[in-house]
Amino acid sequence: MKTFAAAPLAALALVSMLAACDRKPAEAPKAPAAASPAAPPAAPARPLTFQQADPAAKVALSLPAEIGRYPVLHTTLYDREVAQLKDFAAKAEADRKAADGQFPWRQYESQRQWFAAATTPKLVGLRALWFDYTGGAHPNHGGASLLWDAAANTEIKPAALFRPDADMKALDKAICDAVAAAKSHREGAVPLNDMFACPKWSETVLVLAPSTQADKIGGLTVLIDPYVVGPYAEGDYELTIPLSAFQGLLAPAYADAFAGAPKSPGNPDGTLSVKMDVK
Repeated sequence: MKTFAAAPLAALALVSMLAACDRKPAEAPKAPAAASPAAPPAAPARPLTFQQADPAAKVALSLPAEIGRYPVLHTTLYDREVAQLKDFAAKAEADRKAADGQFPWRQYESQRQWFAAATTPKLVGLRALWFDYTGGAHPNHGGASLLWDAAANTEIKPAALFRPDADMKALDKAICDAVAAAKSHREGAVPLNDMFACPKWSETVLVLAPSTQADKIGGLTVLIDPYVVGPYAEGDYELTIPLSAFQGLLAPAYADAFAGAPKSPGNPDGTLSVKMDVK
């Protein structure tokens, strides 16, 4: 008796072979995409203070909180001041070693304290008080300033505020008149003379003075260190020069940053309006 059971099995085998031929090979797993390189981390913000002390010297720096709104200015000023203070400390250590115990060592000291003076969309002004003590009868002290072009994000010199061809005699006279007026209010002040003559504007420290008009500069605060217009005991001077005394001298690039009048006329005797917090 013939059997036909093998036929269905052969047919199934043929179908399986055809299906296998039609099947696509499995795709290899894709490698994960390479990660894009990470951006370098932003430089950490500089602190507002710096202090360092050792047997040779003590140094300190203080910056105003407002400087944090200007990261490049903050970094520039902090790094420069700290470098100078570290140089001062290194010089003190060299002097201490050179003394070799021949006399009692008096620790050197240097301090810088900065204040916000005037802040406008175009110009930012800072001022500083400083003192250095190197073992003498008294420390030396004085003022400093920094002018910052906020639009260009760079420091500028005071001369950049004025036209290159400007006749600066008007500003010189305004400063001289202000010195004489302040001396008349300061007890024991030495009158201006051949030894203590009026300084030129370039021999003073110029600080931007805030204006009675918002976002403008109303004048200049002039800082004069001891010994310039009087003996050390007479001290330093801070004078306020109104915009009206020098407006015609301003460079076109900065003239529109000035308007109005100084917000404060300053002290009649020219004493400082800010004080250093001695560390």
